[in-house]
Amino acid sequence: MEIKEIIFKHTEAKKLYMKTYQEIFLFLLITTMMVYPQSKNTVISEVKNSEVKIKLHKLIEFNDSKAKSGNKFLIADITIENTSDKKINMGADYTMSITIKDDKGNEYRSGLKGEGIVSTFLTKNENIEQNQKDHTLAFSENFPPKTKARSFLCGFEVPKDAKIVSFGVKKQNLWSTVK
Repeated sequence: MEIKEIIFKHTEAKKLYMKTYQEIFLFLLITTMMVYPQSKNTVISEVKNSEVKIKLHKLIEFNDSKAKSGNKFLIADITIENTSDKKINMGADYTMSITIKDDKGNEYRSGLKGEGIVSTFLTKNENIEQNQKDHTLAFSENFPPKTKARSFLCGFEVPKDAKIVSFGVKKQNLWSTVK
């Protein structure tokens, strides 16, 4: 084999390796973008009225043996904002009434059981931090004006096949579609 042939074959091999490398890099980039599409502040549903704005950032699926057979837990990452100029009893008027609906029209409210679900989730996922100050504030009867609080606020037990389509505050009749 002549030197020119060897150089030519070597150059062609380098081109092939480079193309393969670029294809793998592009594949990994696209896959990463699809797997991690939500930024930390993405909102998948929002309800509001003249005094509050409540944003649902994400629902985290959480399987645990405490769930009834055929069910799973969902943890809601929520921001509550008092947009008014007065204190609000956020817990009684809003937080304790946060509800989700599935595509069959079934409603699931978090309530006190939801607090236990959130607590179990955080205990089993020690790497996830809860903003406890915001969590407590979200249930406060003296939620200050022009204030925001974000936390893993609600836990829900739903059937494993449930497709959540709505988010809201039942007591206030505020509803929004979940993206």
